[in-house]
Amino acid sequence: MHPRRFFILLLSLIWSGVAIAGQGQGQGLGQGSQERHGEAHGIATHGSLKYPADFAHFDVVNPDAPKGGSLRQGSMITFNSTNGLSFPGNTPNELALIYDSLMVKATDELASYYGLLAERVMLAEDYASARFVLREDARWHDGTPVTADDVVFTFETMREHGLPTFRSILSAVAVTAISPRAVEFRNANAGDRRYFGLIATSPIYPAHFWAERDAGGMTLDTPLGSGPYRVVSLELNNRVVLERVAAYWGRALAVNRGRWNFDRIETLYSRDRAPLIEALKAGRLNLHREYDPVSWAERYDGPAFENGELVKTSFETSTAGSLVALVFNQRRPPLDDIRVREALTLAFDREWARETFYGGLYARPGSLYGDGELAARGVPGPRERALLAPFRDGLPPGVFEAPGPPDPASMTRRQRLAKADALLREAGFLVRDGERVDARTGEPLSFEYVGSWTGLEPAINAYASTLERLGITLRIRLVDYVTVRQELLTHRFDLSQSGFTPSFPPGREERLGWHSERAGTQGYGLAGTVDPALDAAIEAMTDGTDMEGLVAAARVFDRVMRWRRHLLPLWRRSGAWIAHDRRIRFPENVQIGRFSHIATLWWEDED
Repeated sequence: MHPRRFFILLLSLIWSGVAIAGQGQGQGLGQGSQERHGEAHGIATHGSLKYPADFAHFDVVNPDAPKGGSLRQGSMITFNSTNGLSFPGNTPNELALIYDSLMVKATDELASYYGLLAERVMLAEDYASARFVLREDARWHDGTPVTADDVVFTFETMREHGLPTFRSILSAVAVTAISPRAVEFRNANAGDRRYFGLIATSPIYPAHFWAERDAGGMTLDTPLGSGPYRVVSLELNNRVVLERVAAYWGRALAVNRGRWNFDRIETLYSRDRAPLIEALKAGRLNLHREYDPVSWAERYDGPAFENGELVKTSFETSTAGSLVALVFNQRRPPLDDIRVREALTLAFDREWARETFYGGLYARPGSLYGDGELAARGVPGPRERALLAPFRDGLPPGVFEAPGPPDPASMTRRQRLAKADALLREAGFLVRDGERVDARTGEPLSFEYVGSWTGLEPAINAYASTLERLGITLRIRLVDYVTVRQELLTHRFDLSQSGFTPSFPPGREERLGWHSERAGTQGYGLAGTVDPALDAAIEAMTDGTDMEGLVAAARVFDRVMRWRRHLLPLWRRSGAWIAHDRRIRFPENVQIGRFSHIATLWWEDED
């Protein structure tokens, strides 16, 4: 079955709460606790576990994949630190491969987790607490045992120094070492099941390594991990080399079988994609993932592709893909005015840009949730109307009539600009001597776009030209990834590249990015949105106790986001494009994600 169909099928199942398959009977986690599940090898926060306690391997791997060889890949995401515990440092993505987490999320299930560092787990029925029992043989690469103190150190440090989003999530969560191998989390927000996935899959860091280092600062020291790879070489924004740990403590676990097959993974860095593509063609790289459709269509050619040494492989992702969009910083007037946001949305000639600059390879944006079960459709159902009713007076009437506003592509450019001009005039911005100004103050209307993705540059330049016809100045500031990340997380921008990638269960990403509680803080609440209707939808996602209610809440979120113009949707990216040496093999049911494909690839010798 295609992964997307599998996802939709599972969404349609009757909500069954948390299902656990494992050992033991209901053991308490502390005095005064609710009834608890027994110890288990895994947790499914929605639906049922697919794999039993004695499973041999995940179905999405080749369990007999040969080990060996080196993988050389490229990256455009720069870094300035190797300390993943602190903000605002940005670490190499590849460091995710040197750390183990308490559990591993199964990529072929909605929300199921299986033990890695944790041998057993117990979760309270009300989600107010979770206890993990660590494996006795879990070791750091220096031979030191992984203990509950390491887990406590990790989460206490992230709560104090980590990303603002982590600080927010962990603010209500206390973590305590019960014994050298047992750790308990207590969540003050009983009923919130979404924190479990975060604590289960976050990398665990060694307390003894950081005892003589500043865990809240930035460093380029070679980090110590417990995972399948270790760092052997690291050059700032130039190269990171990992080698497989032959004596890796977890190599025989079912969650690792068929994974981590390369002996060596080398990543070359460049702020421009052209040198990386040329390095691939010249044989200095043997795999490169492309994100720009024009580059994919036009630059991956030459002798190596013609003779078959290099091949281009396209994959469909297992989810609804990612909505590529621009985000408005609504902390800065007049972007807090829906009329201004609508005018700016109308001014972006999406279809022309999609065809002209990207060859039509991106899909039209549609719903935030793609075409899945969570996407708003038709008129609101009864449960949607119940959620929307208290906010009727403050919402555009169309919310109750259609999933989203009319597609600007249905209008001519002249019609769109005329409507944008009328909206700006209504908002108090008139044109004087060819310049759009605030009628009250005479101040010109101008914005600054801050971004790092050069692939969006031609579309943004064209957008600036269109805005100039409306008398608006758009300044464009393109900076490196580390800088733009800092600018966005501290909210020093007017417009920037953003997007929305749905995950199941919905609620956590929606809260982090769009709840009013995030409006005044640093972090991923980029838009600074204050919208009670959105808040109600997000709270309903968090508190949902049945599938029908969860779907209704997500559809309300989708409607309000679209009708209130909180994002300027551009297009949808739902595939993955990877150019690679022909000898690299992918498992039959490969799951393409951030690093999941790297985990399951292997070299196949040709006779």
